[in-house]
Amino acid sequence: MDFSSTSLADARREYLRTSTTGMPIAGLISWASLALALVLLDGQLPAWAVFTAAAAPFPLSMLIDRLRGLDGIRKESSANPVTQLFMQMIFVVALLIPLVMIAASATGSLDLLVLGMAILAGMVWVPHGWGADDPAGLRHFILRAVLCYTAYLVVPEPLRGAAIAGAAALTYVYAIAAMRKPSEAVKETVLVP
Repeated sequence: MDFSSTSLADARREYLRTSTTGMPIAGLISWASLALALVLLDGQLPAWAVFTAAAAPFPLSMLIDRLRGLDGIRKESSANPVTQLFMQMIFVVALLIPLVMIAASATGSLDLLVLGMAILAGMVWVPHGWGADDPAGLRHFILRAVLCYTAYLVVPEPLRGAAIAGAAALTYVYAIAAMRKPSEAVKETVLVP
């Protein structure tokens, strides 16, 4: 597809059409696994486990799509300016991770690391929602932020980190149910004269 003369509406439809449906499933698995590990190990996990939970949904979603017989993210979609904006946002989030690392290191709090990574990883749903012309992306992020902050402020140690990760996992249930699917972009394209 030539994006130099494509309308924003068409670029958004193409972005949605070529997006992965495995991402919310992978996020649910990843953050729920972290929550479970934090409960079972009384919050005594190495910091890299938190980073793994935040990073794992992308490759895991590719595997889920393949197992379901779906194409998932396609190489040609990288020319889409909406996809490029989404990828730039991932880069912005990556630049903010050291801030969370510094705060967690200064306080010695794994819970603060879990909170920061849960919020930052949730930020990517904002440009995804915009790109897919779907308000569920922003709603997912707002729900995630509210639930994670609430868990941090209300749940006592040693379950605080697990509650934060569990809150992040719970928001993926909303995403699975509410977010537009790639098949909806195809339906729109067919309906548009």
